[in-house]
Order: sequence, then structure tokens, then C-alpha cells
Amino acid sequence: MTRHKQKKSSKKSKHSKKKESKSHRKKDSGVPQLACFKEHVRKEVALKQKRVKEMQERQQMARQKEISRFRNLEGLQRDALRRQQCFEQKEVDLKQLAKHALLEKDSSCKAYYKEFRKVIEAADVILEVLDARDPQGCRCPQVEEAVVQAGTSKRLVLVLNKIDLVSKEIVAKWLKYLRNEFPTVAFKSSTQQQSKNLQRSHVPVTRASRDLLGSAACVGADCLMKMLANYCRNQDIRTTITVGVVGFPNVGKSSLINSLKRSRACNTGATPGITKSLQEVQLDKHIKLLDCPGIVMASPTSALPVEAILKRCNKQQIMQHFSVPDFQNTMEFLAYLAKRQGKLKKGGMPDHEKAAKTVLNDWTSGKISYFTHPPETHTLPTHISAEIVMEMGKAFDFEALEQENEKALSSKCLIPGPVGISLEGSGLTSGAETEMAKEEEIHITEEEETKMEEDEGDELGPMTVELKSKSKTLAEAAKEVPRAPNLGEISALDPLYQGQGLRAASKKRRKRQKRAGGESCFST
Repeated sequence: MTRHKQKKSSKKSKHSKKKESKSHRKKDSGVPQLACFKEHVRKEVALKQKRVKEMQERQQMARQKEISRFRNLEGLQRDALRRQQCFEQKEVDLKQLAKHALLEKDSSCKAYYKEFRKVIEAADVILEVLDARDPQGCRCPQVEEAVVQAGTSKRLVLVLNKIDLVSKEIVAKWLKYLRNEFPTVAFKSSTQQQSKNLQRSHVPVTRASRDLLGSAACVGADCLMKMLANYCRNQDIRTTITVGVVGFPNVGKSSLINSLKRSRACNTGATPGITKSLQEVQLDKHIKLLDCPGIVMASPTSALPVEAILKRCNKQQIMQHFSVPDFQNTMEFLAYLAKRQGKLKKGGMPDHEKAAKTVLNDWTSGKISYFTHPPETHTLPTHISAEIVMEMGKAFDFEALEQENEKALSSKCLIPGPVGISLEGSGLTSGAETEMAKEEEIHITEEEETKMEEDEGDELGPMTVELKSKSKTLAEAAKEVPRAPNLGEISALDPLYQGQGLRAASKKRRKRQKRAGGESCFST
């Protein structure tokens, strides 16, 4: 062995000995070796352990006391009363919040109503677009009454859209029923995604096959254009006519305009309420179309949406569609659906809210196929008379159009059997404009009544407005200081809703300040 290797081996042995010595060292316990200090530290450790044990005993006693308090009958009664008071307080808070939240909603509804009035006043012919799955539910008597009362030159045509979602037999029944009141045209909008040269079929609706109805081509546009041409010829109109398109949200108003124009003139989508304001589209040199925002005039109801759907649907068809067992009420149905789809909370409890959202999403997106049957016997609504029906038929050559449709229906076999869930008819959707007038007191002088007579017909129902003089002195304007928001009411709300209440209150305050400032400047 060389000298270099001997030195290297000796270094390794020394290094290993140092490691072993370090690893075998005893861990310091923290207790000094002196007797006096050692005893003191041991006493502190024992005292600390004793305190921990006493704390655990106190916690256990508190838990036992809490359990015994809840098991007591009086405690249960007090707890029930406390929960009832909390529930009532929540209802009061929600009502107060609804008042603040409805400020913005009322302003938007008024804006949409003004756009609707503009369409009614400017249009010569109004197309009321209906969903073929539930035509009666898409009709509003206040809208039809407004068209009839707007003048003798106004004409109303019902457009039965989305006929590809129901069977041809149901379409034929609804056409026969609705033509007893107004001229009705069956229509299917184009579903092509391109921006120009949208496809249009020249085949009549009654002769259209299942493949044609299932394609992306538009069906019924030629029939609608012929009706408008007959109107111009019968009324001896040699200039242009204005056609307004009205209806509920998501019935296909903008899609109908795009199909007639054969281009993407209006924005469309599956979400209701895309059209926010009036849109003017020039179809050709003789026809101008007006697209109106969706009309939502019915007052809100307290019924749950899922509960309303289940009331109108056949129970056996709902059970078969969602693959759930027999149920007695809405909550039981949602519980079965949540368990089947795996929408569970902690502890395996069914999540009713998520299950309800699934039902509503399927309903609005079209995954649930449904249809309604027309009433067996036809009776004219109160806002329509026999004279109006005769006048509408003459303006559009109604008899000739009906004869052609009857021949086409008799010569072509219909698709057998309806497809989807059969719903019970809900009837016409009545408006809520008359309820707005009942909320305010009526104070109108003779001069104000003459002004109201000049503007007669500008509202859907009999509405009265209190008119105030615009000329005011500076002293009167200074007295009209807008009331500050009631912070006490807002602070009592749930913190989740306080921000919304503050925004609504501040918005109302700014409007009053702006109104007061404008009036004071006008008076000077």
C-alpha cells in the first residue's frame, strides 16, 4: 500500500468516527441538571398539564349543558319562536329589497313599452309572432287591443313561428283555430349561421316534408310576402308600407326579419332579451320592417317555475322523460331528479336548487319537446268583435288564402302523431298595465283632462296621470330637496343585498336631484 492510500484511508476512518459520535449524542431534555432548577421545571410542566385537563373538562361540561338545554321542552319552544321571528324578518327584508330592486326593472320596462308604442304608431301592418308550441300563451290581449284601437288603417297578422318543433297535425289545428280571429301564417325561420344569402324554400308549408322542416332553410316567407302584397293591392297603396314585428321574448322576431331579408340584419340568440331598442330594416323599396324589443307585460306570480311546468305537463310523460319514479309534489320530484343526476349536498342530501336549474335549462333550451292542443270550441275574446274579424279578412284577401290552404292540406298526408310532452293550454297572457294605474291617486283638473283627450290611445289601458305646472319659484324649488336614502332600512338587510339597495336608493336620489335642478333652472 502506498503512502497516499494510507493517508486517504486514515482520513475516512476519522470522518466516520466523527459522524458516529455526533449521531449517538443524547438529546437535551431542556431540564437543568441542578436539583433546584430541575424540580422547578417539573412543577411548571405538571401545572400546565393540569390546566389543559381542567379546560377540557369545562368544554365537555359546556357541551353537555348545551345539549340538555336543547333537549328541554321550553328550550325547544324558545328556539322555534326565535326561528320563526328570523324567518319573518327575512321576508320583511326581502320585500324591502324588492322595492329597491324594482326601481331599475321598472325603468327598463317603461323604456321597452315606449319602444313598443313607437312601433304601433309607425307601422301599417303589425306581425305578432307566436311560438307554435304554445300560441295562446304567447298572445297578449292588451297588445292586440292596442293595434285595434290605434286606428282603422292598422292591420294585425299572426305569425306561427317555430313550426319545425311540433308536428304538422298540430300546426294545421292551430292555423284553423287562429284564422277565426286574425289572418295567420305558418313560418319557420332560417337557422343558417352565414351572414348573407340565407336559404329560402318556395314550397308551401302544408306540402313541406319532414326533411325540409328539419333543414336550415326558411319556410313560409313567400306566403307572408304574398299577404303583404295583397294588402297593398286591396288598399291601393303605391308607396311603401311599414311592418312592425312584436311579440314576447325569444319567439323569433329578429330571426323572422333576418329570414325575410336573407341576411343577418338583426342580432339573434337563444337568450331572451337581446333586442334592446327599435331597429329599422329596409326589406325592399316597398316594405320597411321594424323590430321591437320583447314584450313582458304580465305581472309576476309567486308560483315556482318548476311547479308551474309540472302543473301543465302530463305526469307520466315527465316521469318517462326524466326517468324518475312516481312523485307527489314538486320537492319530491326535484329530490328524485337530484339523486338520479348526482346533484347532492354534504351528507348525501339532494340539492333541489341545482335540480330545478337543470329542469329550467332543458325547458328554455328546447331539450324538452312540448306542444299544446287548441281549444275544442272557439269563442271570440272580449277585445275582438266579429266586425274586426271581417275587416281584417277583407284587407288580406282572407277567403282566397284559406281556400288554397284547405286544398293543400287535403292533398298532402300529414305526419302522424304529435311528438313531445302535451301541455294544458294556459290561455291568453293578460297584461299588467292597468295595475300600474291603481297604485297612484287620481287628481286631474278640467284643463288636464283636455290634454289627456288629445293624447288618447297612447297607452294600452285607461291610465291617468297627475300633471304639474312646470313654472316654479326659487323658493319652491329650494324646498324640494330629495329625501336621503333610509340607511336604517338598508342596514337591516342581509349584507349580501345591502349593496344593491344602496345603489337603487342613490340612483333614485340622483334622479330627484336632477329633476329639481332642471326645474329650478327653467323657472329662472
